[in-house]
Amino acid sequence: MGHMLQEGVTRMEKQVETLCRLNGIACRFGGSTLLKHHGLIETTNDLDVFVEPDQFERLDQVLSRVGEKVETAPHADYMTTYFSEYTFEGGDIDVMASFRMKCTDGIYTHPYIEPVGSWMRLEEWVVLYTVIGREDKLHRLTEYFETHELDEGVVQTCLKRAPASVIEAITERFGTHMKR
Repeated sequence: MGHMLQEGVTRMEKQVETLCRLNGIACRFGGSTLLKHHGLIETTNDLDVFVEPDQFERLDQVLSRVGEKVETAPHADYMTTYFSEYTFEGGDIDVMASFRMKCTDGIYTHPYIEPVGSWMRLEEWVVLYTVIGREDKLHRLTEYFETHELDEGVVQTCLKRAPASVIEAITERFGTHMKR
């Protein structure tokens, strides 16, 4: 069963990438799909797609046509301006633009970072998972960066306007990888 799901997510990701390309939408894949792409985890359950705000509506129209839009109640701490969920090919797709989240001491707003192809940078997810509080994923990333180079520039860009609590948490966990 698990294997089918994986095939599904990979196929879904390729289809979404194609749909975006055909419609002139620059999409970026992140979340667990990105971790799987880099071999950090085996399975993913959904596809996280980031787009720029001016392209959100176009992607919404495309995905609402090929898939089914799911009505979602927004989580209290998420302040993301644009967020929609879809089921497509038996999988879930989360699309967002202008990711923002309430932290204890301010609001974290995720900047635009140039992707590698359609892939977001793992360093962005070091920050995003810290903000969201995903220990399991952060543990995998910590292990990964023991043996892979961490691009400090990406992390610094994300942290430029980040609340102090986020900067502290990342410095504490990834600081040793950042000052080499």
